[in-house]
Amino acid sequence: MDAKILKYDEVRYQIKNGDVLLYKGTNFGSWIVQKVTRSPYSHAGIAAWWNERLMVMEARSRGVSANPFSVSVAHSHGPVEWFTSVKDISDQDRLKMVVFAQEELGKSYGRLKTIALGLKTLFGHDLDKRDRLRRERELFCSEYVARVYNFIGLDLKKQRSDRFMKPCDIAESPLLERRGKLRLR
Repeated sequence: MDAKILKYDEVRYQIKNGDVLLYKGTNFGSWIVQKVTRSPYSHAGIAAWWNERLMVMEARSRGVSANPFSVSVAHSHGPVEWFTSVKDISDQDRLKMVVFAQEELGKSYGRLKTIALGLKTLFGHDLDKRDRLRRERELFCSEYVARVYNFIGLDLKKQRSDRFMKPCDIAESPLLERRGKLRLR
């Protein structure tokens, strides 16, 4: 079933701290990520309000960074889908998510971790079942998103360590619901 198309300007103020963006990239790098991880998605990020500015915090090849939400959607090489929690998350917990995510800004991108995830997925190896919230020096996108949720006690996928979380695992989480596909205009 196709996602409902949502105009960004009409839903911007409905997006909350901690909501998730999942990207379906169409460039070569995204295609590789999607094939290797067996996921329709190639990237994930967390929404955060900074004063009146809606941002996306994400782990990309240049590291963990924050970017204006509209710029992130505009520069995406394909559709971007918005997911929100099915559980009621208090404003205080949503703020905790943002603070935790901000503390991770500037960390390096986990290239080797991403490759390890891809190889384990390709060859059907067990994806570690233990979730240990510890400070990592390097992160990749879906691991980053999962860690933010785990910080407030929400495990997006039981029996899957955040270190091996794929974008499709986030999309399939029973804790999240897809609101729709974002369109800038």
